[in-house]
Amino acid sequence: MNHRDMHHFIGLVPILAFVAVTSSPTPVEAKEKQVVTVSYVLLPERPLPAEMKTVAVMDSGVESIDGVKGNLRSKKWSSIAAELIESMLQTPSVDGESPLTVVQRRATKKILDEQDLKLAGIVEGDSATQVGKLLAVNGLIMSKIDIRVDTRRHTKETLDWTRLLGQSGLAGGPRRDPRFRPMPGGPREGNPYRPQHRPPQGPGGADMPTKTIEEISRSLTVQCSFALVDANTGRSIVQFSPPVYQKTDKAKPNFIFGGCVDEADLDPVDLFIGELVERAARDFTGMLAPTRVGFTYEIVGRGKDGEDAIRAIRADDFSRAVQLFEAAHRDDPKEDQTVFALAVTCELAGDFERALDYYRKVCSMPKVDDDDLVVYLAAKDRLASHIGRIARGKPGPAARPMP
Repeated sequence: MNHRDMHHFIGLVPILAFVAVTSSPTPVEAKEKQVVTVSYVLLPERPLPAEMKTVAVMDSGVESIDGVKGNLRSKKWSSIAAELIESMLQTPSVDGESPLTVVQRRATKKILDEQDLKLAGIVEGDSATQVGKLLAVNGLIMSKIDIRVDTRRHTKETLDWTRLLGQSGLAGGPRRDPRFRPMPGGPREGNPYRPQHRPPQGPGGADMPTKTIEEISRSLTVQCSFALVDANTGRSIVQFSPPVYQKTDKAKPNFIFGGCVDEADLDPVDLFIGELVERAARDFTGMLAPTRVGFTYEIVGRGKDGEDAIRAIRADDFSRAVQLFEAAHRDDPKEDQTVFALAVTCELAGDFERALDYYRKVCSMPKVDDDDLVVYLAAKDRLASHIGRIARGKPGPAARPMP
């Protein structure tokens, strides 16, 4: 190594040390991960009136507060939400047929258009009875959805790796000591730094070039209301208004009813809305007829017992997986991801009471990541509200491999 290369290497030492520190992995990394789907049949709280046999699904009344696509989004989801409900009611969830016959929306829309009638949202009274007689149905399923899309932008400073490597010569740029900071107005040209801004100091006093980037985050709030209106009396006999659903776009959406709408017609925000509306629609249809529901989670196995538990899940050996996760929890009682995995696995094994206990435990653990806590709380609230209506029997299909 000649004198010039030695000088260049010495200049790189602080940068290489800084990269090693900032990019080193955490001491304990998850060895095994698995995406699983908890599935069970949700039973109605009480039977419908004996005469309630045939129903029609009306367009949803949608109000969208979105500075970009408010009106377009409202029109789109007015029909999509109704199609979701219709599809769920027409899909058999258990052995035998659904107790309700659903008149196809194409037929109802044609009849209403011919009579120059339009019914959207939740409508009771004479308007409901008039439409019910016209469609020759016993009941009308109606819904109202409020969508709020909050988009936020903010900027932050981050290391400019392109300039950093260019200064060091690793990216084919000029070789020079990265600790050297050209002075404004000096003999060198192409000063990479702004005179009024001093870049952050790296190890060994090396100046690190930065750049400003813009980050965009979206927060969605969806409020749904559903009703089954008696077409003879014009009164609601089943009403459902779940808590407000919220979601950010940090996580991947889990919108599975692609058969109702071409996903190519949906933008990323629509996919998140679809996940939330689908969740609410499933809960509502479960009040009318037995409905199979599914909820997807990623669980993590840490340590030997945790890894073995994940492998047991892949083999559908849920009882053994529970035992292994319990052993992993005893070894590391402060690891919240193990407790959550234990709760999910108990659901896969059909032990819902035990699962709810573990969900409650993980929600009360200290130092839980904020994003993880949102998932834990949603799982706890979901099972707490469903546990009295779950049809006990053989659990549905569960595990599917990571992509």
